[in-house]
Amino acid sequence: MTAAGMLARQLTATIDAIAMINEELEALASRQRDAMRRVDADAVAGVTTAQRAAGEQLGGLEIERRRQAVALASALGVGAHWSLEDLSGALRALDADAADALDAAAARARSAVLAAQRRQRVVQAAASGLMAHLDGLARQVAARVSQAGTYAATGAIVTTSTAMGVDLVS
Repeated sequence: MTAAGMLARQLTATIDAIAMINEELEALASRQRDAMRRVDADAVAGVTTAQRAAGEQLGGLEIERRRQAVALASALGVGAHWSLEDLSGALRALDADAADALDAAAARARSAVLAAQRRQRVVQAAASGLMAHLDGLARQVAARVSQAGTYAATGAIVTTSTAMGVDLVS
């Protein structure tokens, strides 16, 4: 096996790990949405902690992926700025199996990233809706309990002037 083939296999393993973490992030986003639906703050906090840990792992893997891609580009004698597709094409002449594995890993990672992003957008929309609902409830409560007229009927803070005293001279 060539040095480029070995480097490509290492890069493939790193990209596979990136795909797995993105698949985990997609599953965590689903758990987060379920926890929000149940209004389970402890479950949301647990998911958030797991997401943070996965994000840290992902950051480390991305640094490693970049380092490995530069090493592979150097071994192939091409520019360090080449895309994975370009690197795979250059590798194909030396090791077709490694090139195929690299292509498959890149496709899996791309699919996993897109799926995680879609799921996270759904959770973001759900969180925004939940926050708007809670804000509306808070405004309704504020409007009902305000005895001093500080709040308008909508629950917004009233900025008009209020009486500060009584004129006994007039």
